[in-house]
Amino acid sequence: MTSPSNPPQASPLVGWGPPPRGVFVDVIGTIVKPLNEEGHFPHFDGADFYNGVLDALFRVTQSGWSLYLVGNIDSVAFGAQSYGDWKEFQGRLHTHLRSLGIKMCRDYTCVDHPEGVKGRDRDSVYYLPGTGAMHHAAQADGIKLPLSWVVGDSSTELVAGWRAGCRIAGVRSGNGVKDGAFHVDPELVAETAGPAIQAISRDMTMLRRVA
Repeated sequence: MTSPSNPPQASPLVGWGPPPRGVFVDVIGTIVKPLNEEGHFPHFDGADFYNGVLDALFRVTQSGWSLYLVGNIDSVAFGAQSYGDWKEFQGRLHTHLRSLGIKMCRDYTCVDHPEGVKGRDRDSVYYLPGTGAMHHAAQADGIKLPLSWVVGDSSTELVAGWRAGCRIAGVRSGNGVKDGAFHVDPELVAETAGPAIQAISRDMTMLRRVA
């Protein structure tokens, strides 16, 4: 007879679950409002987050998505803002996200440009519209790019997502999805990132059987 204190172990039930998926979200203009029309980042103490975006990021990561931050920080690449100021902003952003229970997998934001100022004049694989960030996530974390999303306010990050084979969501904040740099037709368009990311968090259309 089996002792009540040692019940038999049940076999795991076979159910349905999502495959590894990522959501790549642009920072300045999509998560945080830019300081000015040139797209500079603000001091973190004065950072203005778009309405609902932090709650949406929490929900999407709680729904099993891996969160990646992307974006070109051209103000640093071309010397308008300092690398040290960006590192402070970036570090405090990471801390703030963690304090809200938002799990960030990797930060692929790029402060380099081939024609940038001395020290920043590098051709980074993470510079958009290159696809290095998406492909690195696929290789390092097993993310399925055709099931993943890129969310951004300019065509630069959206065309990078399209080139990587991701689904793309454009938001009209920041530079707007019709900035003219590239022609792109987002699958999803919203005024700000909050509603777009909320919709992605509910995306359970691609499931697989898991033990």
